[in-house]
Amino acid sequence: MNKQTTRRNFLGATGTMAAAGLGWALAGREATAAPASSRSIPKMKITRAEPVLTGSDVFVRIETDAGIVGYGDATNNFLPHTVEGALKDMIPYLIGEDPERIPYLWESCFRRRFQRGGPSTGCALAGIDQALWDIKGKAYGVPVYQLLGGLARTKVRVYGHVSGNTAAEAARQAVQRKERGLTAIRFRAFHSYDAQDLHEHKLAVRQQIEYLAAIREAVGTDVDLILECHGRYDPEWAIELARLAEPYRPLYIEDPVRHENPEALKRVREHTDVPLAIGERYHNKWDCREAVINQWVDYLRPDVCHCGGITEMMRIAALADVFYITLIPHNNAGPLGSAATLHAALAIPNLTMIEAPWANGDAQGDVVKPFPTVEDGYALPLDGPGLGVTFDDERAKARTFRQPSLQPRLNATDGSVRDF
Repeated sequence: MNKQTTRRNFLGATGTMAAAGLGWALAGREATAAPASSRSIPKMKITRAEPVLTGSDVFVRIETDAGIVGYGDATNNFLPHTVEGALKDMIPYLIGEDPERIPYLWESCFRRRFQRGGPSTGCALAGIDQALWDIKGKAYGVPVYQLLGGLARTKVRVYGHVSGNTAAEAARQAVQRKERGLTAIRFRAFHSYDAQDLHEHKLAVRQQIEYLAAIREAVGTDVDLILECHGRYDPEWAIELARLAEPYRPLYIEDPVRHENPEALKRVREHTDVPLAIGERYHNKWDCREAVINQWVDYLRPDVCHCGGITEMMRIAALADVFYITLIPHNNAGPLGSAATLHAALAIPNLTMIEAPWANGDAQGDVVKPFPTVEDGYALPLDGPGLGVTFDDERAKARTFRQPSLQPRLNATDGSVRDF
């Protein structure tokens, strides 16, 4: 039998099978289908959704007629009541819908509202989106990262924080973090100036370098240091900070300038080779566009509780991947938001590490448990279906919502307003 005959026979058989398949379809699928899984996936509809304000958190709770309940974290410590209002505006678009249609519901909540974008929309969508993924994971009995395509990595590197009103205190904390196995540490200085409601660029730059030098000396060169600026500096001062920081080899400078005008990053980028990162105050992929396509940053830092959730973070990651930019997601959430961050991080190919404030010490959950386990500086996948956490509804109801305290009202020495 020659190759041509073999190929002819194969194509003939293939054509016969295709025709048979077409006939089966045209006959109204009367043929017997393959055996179904022993586990039946229920057809669901959303019956109820509500914001849950408890402690200092804003959560989203979504119920289905299949008895499966999903939870998401929409916490914004600066605008909790506006997020609550946005959730109440979006919830009518969910009722009666199939919770498995996550991209459809995301678009529905975003695009059916004429006024959209910004932090309230981003956080409200984030909570809804996380809750939908939680429901879907529970329905299929798998962790959310499996629904996102599976493990791009088996564990996720994390970074912790240090603070302190002096460089010596920050360095002491950094040694403690290193002893806990953390290999990356973020810090910002000017805590002592915050206590005075003062921000002067020159003083802040001087203190940032003082802290950086002390921490680097304390932990050595094996620990990566992240220099957090909180978006406080005007471009010329961010450039000066980068110049002075370069000998200490920070992993990157975070939020060196204010976020309203992303093109200000261009000026900083042109004057330093120190890696730059931005993104915690971006609320969707469009906010990220200029920084990414112009390659003004080395790392992008969306927050899964602020940027529209897991669905939008995956889209942001895909956009960044085109330009070889990797993600280091911002995260200051409790166990629920941290779980959502971890699930996305496990599935995103272009990701370096995640922020993990719970790794600074022995953090315990309250309404939501547990925090992800950290071993040798890496967060391990959570067990269980959905987001892999438990939500205590009764405890949430019992906790009074506490309006977050006002941030420092920073002024310059001349009395003009400065950024927190």
